[in-house]
Amino acid sequence: MMFKHIFIIKLSFVFFASILSTTVFAEKDIYILNSHYKTTQTMFNLSDGSNYNTWSMKGSWTDNFSNFGSVNCVGQAQRSKKKDLSIYGVCQIKDEKKLKKWWTIERNVGVTELGVGKSVQLAAEGYWSVLNGANCNYAIKHGEEYSYSITKCKITRNQAESLSNKVN
Repeated sequence: MMFKHIFIIKLSFVFFASILSTTVFAEKDIYILNSHYKTTQTMFNLSDGSNYNTWSMKGSWTDNFSNFGSVNCVGQAQRSKKKDLSIYGVCQIKDEKKLKKWWTIERNVGVTELGVGKSVQLAAEGYWSVLNGANCNYAIKHGEEYSYSITKCKITRNQAESLSNKVN
């Protein structure tokens, strides 16, 4: 009877380990960047009903390759009197080793507080350069005192291996 329980425990372990490894390896071909920010902005409301603002977001980030660091973004947003939205910005992202990468963020969909858009890595230092030119999708939610975003990029197996090995 005890032998049967040990067999079931071992079988369960193998089952859960295979699910875990499948999940981990499945996410290796995608780069995920989670960020939290404090946002400040200056807005001008024009007499025609449109508005224009500049904004700054500073905060922290983590990714699915166990990296973390700080992020600093600046940009502009414009809403036409027809309520069309246009947002563009650039972020400097610094990791725990002080290596930097620069990303654009752009969106024309959603409301000011919530939306989805495109992001591209423009340039980078060290092993981050493997993501140069990567086209990504992001979603952002602005709260009263904070903002949260998630960025997802499809990457190749070679890019994933380079990020996993962090070869400089």
